[in-house]
Amino acid sequence: MSKQNDIEIDDFPSIGGVMASKMITEEHKKPIFMYREKRYSPNDSGWRIYSGLESEEYSNNPDNFGFYNPSTILAVDSSIAELLLKGGVGSVFERKSDESSWHKVDDYPLEDDYMVKHPLTDEWELTINNLFERQIEEDGELFYTTGDKSLRMVIWNREENKADLYKEYQEAITNRDESPSKTLETFDFSDDKVIRIGYLIKESNENREYSLLCGFSIIDKQVVLATFYFDDPNDISWAVDTWKGIALIEECPLNGGHGMTALP
Repeated sequence: MSKQNDIEIDDFPSIGGVMASKMITEEHKKPIFMYREKRYSPNDSGWRIYSGLESEEYSNNPDNFGFYNPSTILAVDSSIAELLLKGGVGSVFERKSDESSWHKVDDYPLEDDYMVKHPLTDEWELTINNLFERQIEEDGELFYTTGDKSLRMVIWNREENKADLYKEYQEAITNRDESPSKTLETFDFSDDKVIRIGYLIKESNENREYSLLCGFSIIDKQVVLATFYFDDPNDISWAVDTWKGIALIEECPLNGGHGMTALP
């Protein structure tokens, strides 16, 4: 079994193919620039990897690039292993030389990096970055993810008015069982149209520790539950901004009914 720096290359997790310059795969130049964009197919991880030596002319020739198993790139340089696993869609990394440490880049423009509005129901819409992939789970929950940041949503129809629902969910937050995970922070971003209350905790599994923000958006007879998962604690700003982006579509009448509202 091939190994480099304790990385078992042949057993690297299946993340999909990576697009890489042939300067890396054929000339064995180490990568110094990489980014992850929205994938074009289920077998595409979205990772694009460069040696940094490619000229504009070289880069404009598609024959100079190919899609490879990550192990092919790791055999040249295993330093990118953790980046491949933890970097979500929209991540950009570079280093000054093939002996330098990698660092995150925050100002590199990606083609799909812009905000979009998605209608959720006749009443609600969501503003979210276009980099997020969207799917509906078998249980009807709406799921958005970039890999390192995720959002699950469900909408419940209720009989109570906004004030009563606020009291119910505020009490639930205040009295929640903290034995599995301690409440780190509570939030109230309510305005005259929507009550927004929630809390922040940390959870973990066998692979990682992550933050979880549980946010309730409440109007008369409806509650939106949005659960945000993120690996980097600094992404709390993303979670809060996206939560605030769950908003009412102006002048839409509420539908009747009980139980869970289907999401498109």
